[in-house]
Amino acid sequence: MKSLKLKGVLAIGFSLLLLSGCSSKDSSDKVTIEVFNNKSENQQIMKTFIAEYEEKNPNVHVVFSSPPDAGTVLRTRLVKNDIPNIISYGGDITYTELANVGMLEDLSKENFAGNIVPAYKEMTIDLQQEKDKLYGIPYATNASGVIYNQELFAKYNVEIPKTWDEFIAVCELFEKEGITPIEATYKDAWTLSSLFNPMAGILANDKLMTDRKTGKQKLADGWVEPMEQVSEVMKHTQKDAMGTGYADGVQAFAKGKAAMLINGTWAIPEVQKANKDMKVSLFALPASNDVAKNKVTSGVDVMFMIGKDTKNQKESKDFINFLLEKEQAQRYVDDQFAFSAQQGIKQTDPALTQVSPMIEAGKVNDFIDHFLPNGYDMAALLSEFALEQNKAPENTTKNINNTLKKMDKAYDAANIE
Repeated sequence: MKSLKLKGVLAIGFSLLLLSGCSSKDSSDKVTIEVFNNKSENQQIMKTFIAEYEEKNPNVHVVFSSPPDAGTVLRTRLVKNDIPNIISYGGDITYTELANVGMLEDLSKENFAGNIVPAYKEMTIDLQQEKDKLYGIPYATNASGVIYNQELFAKYNVEIPKTWDEFIAVCELFEKEGITPIEATYKDAWTLSSLFNPMAGILANDKLMTDRKTGKQKLADGWVEPMEQVSEVMKHTQKDAMGTGYADGVQAFAKGKAAMLINGTWAIPEVQKANKDMKVSLFALPASNDVAKNKVTSGVDVMFMIGKDTKNQKESKDFINFLLEKEQAQRYVDDQFAFSAQQGIKQTDPALTQVSPMIEAGKVNDFIDHFLPNGYDMAALLSEFALEQNKAPENTTKNINNTLKKMDKAYDAANIE
């Protein structure tokens, strides 16, 4: 229902836009453009870039908007025919909806569209209906995987696992040594998505999500093995995994109470804040026993879009081009502990040396939840499964089948065009 409401909101907003055109808020002789941003973490560096751009371009004033609950604010503004010049947002279902209802300019012919890492360009096109256009320019990306304690791995001569069986063997080795293999934080349901996304992305067939949208396949057709792996991982966590939240789990991992933490690149700075002397790194979760199939789960965290028919598009494109210049792009990934979606920009932090080469080579899968309809709460459904599995692990098959039925039912309810 939420998806239906959003589509209606977007359609109304777009209709109003076509009827009356979009106005910017020029209040002086300067050309004014607005950047609408949905990330709280990158506000400071974006403000720095804006100040530098305005100094070089004194005739342009850049208004920066980065409100809490940006998604709700953006939808409300669309209803009021108040679309921003530039939208800085992640590559998820919001982008899909904006692109598919015609609220964004096609940027595929712009010069700055030619330097995108091919895998991320393809990932962006996969999110939209019109495959011959490009409505967003991917800028920065993140990754999910296994954060590991390098000192423990070295102490017990553990090599980075390349297959699922090797990963489970690593868990069993640490258990024999009396060390908790995985610090799990399932009290915060979203962390189960960090576990499930790589498994589903690697193990399910490539067409599952597109076929699921059209009803040709069910999630139950492709997610059995990933759910089995979730249940397997649950055997190798600390006892109170269901009662441990993200913040407490990060602290416990930083104190050396477990060898691994399955989450994303964003968690590494939190671990390092908790223990600045701890040496950690991240490897891709190897869900398959076929090494060639294992990839890094990595999604577009920031992409730039231009609102359809907004004023001052020359200046908007010039500002985007400024952000994409090598110096700014490199500073962004260094500051944000991110990867770049632009060719030639490298992430060299020692904690990411396991996955950086894979990302630069385009050996990536998008987060599977980026393809789920708005309002579909995969994390909550995974949390329900984890609770059932925690109570009755002997009923794994039954628990998986019941959960997949719920997942498909919830998908049908949310998948309303």
